[in-house]
Parts: sequence; structure tokens; C-alpha cells
Amino acid sequence: MPLFKKKKKEIKRDSDIYMPIKSSPVRRVERRNTGLKIFKKKETKTQSVRKRSISVLPFVRIIFLGLFVITILYFAVMYVLKTRNNNPLENYEKEYVVCIEEIPTFPLSQFIFANNVNEPSVANFISSGNSAYRLPNDKNIDDVYEYYQSELTNIGWTHILSVPIWSEEMKPGEYWAKEDKGLRIYSKFNDVWYELLSLEDAQSGLSARVKKETERDLLLANQELQDLLPDFPWVLKIPKEYVISYRSADFKDYRLVDLKKIGTEEKLTLTPIANSNGSAFDTYLDDYIEKINADSEYNWGVTRTTVIYQSY
Repeated sequence: MPLFKKKKKEIKRDSDIYMPIKSSPVRRVERRNTGLKIFKKKETKTQSVRKRSISVLPFVRIIFLGLFVITILYFAVMYVLKTRNNNPLENYEKEYVVCIEEIPTFPLSQFIFANNVNEPSVANFISSGNSAYRLPNDKNIDDVYEYYQSELTNIGWTHILSVPIWSEEMKPGEYWAKEDKGLRIYSKFNDVWYELLSLEDAQSGLSARVKKETERDLLLANQELQDLLPDFPWVLKIPKEYVISYRSADFKDYRLVDLKKIGTEEKLTLTPIANSNGSAFDTYLDDYIEKINADSEYNWGVTRTTVIYQSY
């Protein structure tokens, strides 16, 4: 232990030096959100744009959804309208077969002889219980048979017989019966034909008619017949009692044929006038009359054309 206490040397300071005292951080008092704001904090530009974009998005979604729904409804309406326009049977009113009023016509079919009803041959054809209708382009005889399976059954007809087209003993077609009546529905030239029959003929499929036609063909085969020339465009069997002569025709390089019965003044001339392209026969005849009138001093015309009916 020292005997003498060492005296501390005091250092004289020329100036006072103040050392900063480190202050403790001031704790920020958070204000509770009471829902009532007197002073609104000013929004920065970034915050404003962000809030604006968030608020617009629901409206964009609603608009997009509305346009989508409107588009779907538009195409649905257009599809329905197109479907209705493509359905010609929508406003179809049921009609009945000429001469057979009880039998409904096949939808959209047309009576073939509508423009020739007053012709004697057509009148005889109708009065004998026959009728014929042209089918729509997109239909065939199978559609007709299917249609009448339900239609005729609903009005009391009974299906009794189906005869295929290759049958040699009966006439082809569908046969129906009601009480003491018979009905045959068949196809010819892709059209639908109707024929009223007796109940017996319908049940036999017109086998008696087929037998009679076969006997007639055999009888003709045993007779002496003559043919036209081999290069003639028509194939025709001519009885021996007719004299055949040929002359030049005005149409291309064809020839016309004169048939004169021996011992009489009866004469028949076959004259080629056109090549068939599917037009109506009266069209060819009108063109031919117009042509001969141009080179003749007489004014020729057509007084009557006859449609010849042949049973099939």
C-alpha cells in the first residue's frame, strides 16, 4: 500500500466537448380503427392506380359474361330458325289422293297429271281407280312404304301382302285391304302409283292379271310379225298386214316410218323430232310445230295431246 497518494494530474480542456447521448427509439402508438376518420391519409399515385384497377375488374367480368351469354342465345335462335326453315313439313296440310279421297298423299308429292285432267285418257285412268304422284327429289318408294305403314293402319286398312319387283307371278307393290276393298301402292319411274282393287285381286297380288298378260305375250310370239330396220332408233313389232315404208326426216340423219294397213287407207307415220333430255313431251312438240310453221305456208298447231296409260 503506497504511503503517499499520487495526485492525479488534471488536464485542462480548452473547449467543452459534448458527447451525444444515444436516445432509445420512440415507440409508435398505433391508432385503433374506429371506422370514423377525420383526417384521410393522402394516397400515393401507385396506391391510387392499384385500387382503381381492382375496382374495375368485376365490371369487366360482368360485361364479358353478358356478351358470352348474348352470343350463345344468338346462335341458338339462328339454329332454331334455320331448322324451321329446313323443315318443309312444319306448315304442311294433309291432302288426299285424287280419285281415292280416303287415302292421304305422301307429303309434298304432286299429282303427275294435274295439267291433263280433262284429257279422255287421264279421265279414264282416274275413273278406273288409278292415281299417280311424283315424289320429292330426296324421297324414294321405301319412304312411301314406311309412311303408309302407320297412316293406313290408323284409318282402318290392313296390310296383307308385299310383292317384290322381281316376282313373275304377281304384280309388285304393297297390298292393303279394308272391308271389301283392296289397294295397291307401287312404284313406277321412281314415282308412287295407287290402284283400287277388289279384295280378291289384292289378296292374290293380281296374279290373274299376270297370267292373262303372259298368255297374250305367248299369242303374239306365235304370230308372224315384222321388225323395223336394225339401224332404226325404235324397236317395234309390226303385224304382217301393214306395209312399212321409210322416208328421210328433217331431224338429223333419222328417217320417218309410214305404216299403211293393206286394203285400207289407214296410215300411221312415226316422225322423229328431238332427242329426249328429260323435258316434258309437249315441249318437244311445241318446238317441232314452231319449226315446221317457219317453212310452211300453213299455220300448224296442236289441238290435243293424249297420255296413254298402260297397266303395270
